[in-house]
Amino acid sequence: MIDKILIFGEKLYLKIKDVWETERMHRIISNFLVSVFLLSLVLYFLIKNEILPAKGLLKAFANPFFSIEVSFTMLLLTEIISMIFVLPKSVAKSVTKQFELLSLIFLRHGFQEFSNVHSLDWHEMVKPVEHMFIYGASSLFIYFIIGIVYKKQRHIIICHTERAQRNFVRFKRGISLLLLIAFLWIVLSDFNNLIVSSIYVASFHTFFSILIFSDILVLLITIRYALDYKTMYRYSAFILATIFIRIALTSQAYYDVIIGSLAALYLLFLVMTYNYFEGSKKYKNHGAVSHTPLPKKYIK
Repeated sequence: MIDKILIFGEKLYLKIKDVWETERMHRIISNFLVSVFLLSLVLYFLIKNEILPAKGLLKAFANPFFSIEVSFTMLLLTEIISMIFVLPKSVAKSVTKQFELLSLIFLRHGFQEFSNVHSLDWHEMVKPVEHMFIYGASSLFIYFIIGIVYKKQRHIIICHTERAQRNFVRFKRGISLLLLIAFLWIVLSDFNNLIVSSIYVASFHTFFSILIFSDILVLLITIRYALDYKTMYRYSAFILATIFIRIALTSQAYYDVIIGSLAALYLLFLVMTYNYFEGSKKYKNHGAVSHTPLPKKYIK
């Protein structure tokens, strides 16, 4: 019964993934983002010329820089969907992708501060510009750390056979499918709140909370295939890194960039430490680790 559910979920996941990663879908997303940006500018023009009233949903569009924030938020939502499709490929890549999202969220915070600039008077600009610089610098630092992590990161095989690894991937694809459904539900809820309250608050912290539980679920499923200490520690440490991201997203200004930057450093030291002790062993013999090379798509 479980196998049938996993196979069905995998087929559905692959269909959605194949559609999402096509060049046609990329053009659709690009056209949508451009349309949102231009529409935001048109609304600003209409409000500035008092053709439309600056109230309710339209109030935020009275600021021309708000169009940048709206477009970047839409872009960030598409990046989250792409991250969901990374999870079945590799837990390590999935965690690193979450830090990519954190860097983009910090950039979005910078654009939000830019939308608070209503005049070019320095006394009014100083606080938003200060916040913009801090979020921009933190985002750049995380980007730098991610680049090093990608170069240092090594992937391992945790299953005895290709069949076991295939089943493991099926489990992760099923989890990704559930994550996608949860994410779409969160997005719809956010837009519903926008309609009701005229305020849009992206629930990134809610989605990252769900990611933590999904990572723990993957860890527990991993026990089916590998129960050695080093594999469990590696996976558990990855989960701790995602918890740091979740804390950063709900922290006050300045604390969020400090926690996010330290979390990125934690990920880097984790990868380097693991490589130092285990990196020289291409195929490990701790617990359920195979000496037989598997297809690249199954490598963790």
